[in-house]
Amino acid sequence: MSTIDLDARVEFAASLALDAGALALRYFNGELAYSAESKGDLQDWVSVADRSVEALCRTRLAQAFPGDAMLGEEAGGTIGERTWIIDPIDGTLNFIHGVRYWCISIAFVESGVRRIAAIYDPLADELFAAAAGCGAQLNGRPMRTSDCPALERALLVHGYVYRHDLDAHLRLRRALIEAGAEVKDHGAGALMLAHVAAGRFDAYLEPHMHPWDASAGLLLVEEAGGRVLSYPGDRGLRAGGAVLASAAGLYDRLCAMAGW
Repeated sequence: MSTIDLDARVEFAASLALDAGALALRYFNGELAYSAESKGDLQDWVSVADRSVEALCRTRLAQAFPGDAMLGEEAGGTIGERTWIIDPIDGTLNFIHGVRYWCISIAFVESGVRRIAAIYDPLADELFAAAAGCGAQLNGRPMRTSDCPALERALLVHGYVYRHDLDAHLRLRRALIEAGAEVKDHGAGALMLAHVAAGRFDAYLEPHMHPWDASAGLLLVEEAGGRVLSYPGDRGLRAGGAVLASAAGLYDRLCAMAGW
């Protein structure tokens, strides 16, 4: 892909994230009505807001880059040589409960390589963006992961959803706490990864994340100077995989503790 083609997609990703976030915010603030629905799994929710935001993304993508594929959380899609991977609202459980921690997540992958990331938090009006090899930015300013050197000084986020093995989750969480770390889970994996890239959290761990949750955030962390576990793993992008993204000084110990 030429630099011109990539630059156009970088601009598109940022613009789309902002527009998608503005639409989602109208639902969140009650300007547009919606109701929540269960997807069938425990605490797995979707709403008209999610579907409307994803529809906006699909329409804009088809207009701008009709030859690109798209994979979205709600309507699925295909993976091609050039693929947009979109979570219209990451943190839907928070969203439907009025909790102010959710985001729009957009990634562009070319031939299996993460190339572009845009994560937008409409409530804070913060756009986290990156292009491969060009660094990461928060609202246009360079951002870096933290320089935290030790777990006893670390603020970590450790994601859990009901499809994970609860016993394994609790064992790792206990080990992290016993090592001296402060461990949280704010319920929106993409936004937590963005906050690792911005140096607000020192690391994020989760035994499995879908590509729409993980792809953009992993590129942000890499471009901000952090280290990430190889993703998605042997089963391929659609299947997803384990996520570990951290400040460089914590990565080796966290990787050993997680055993992924």
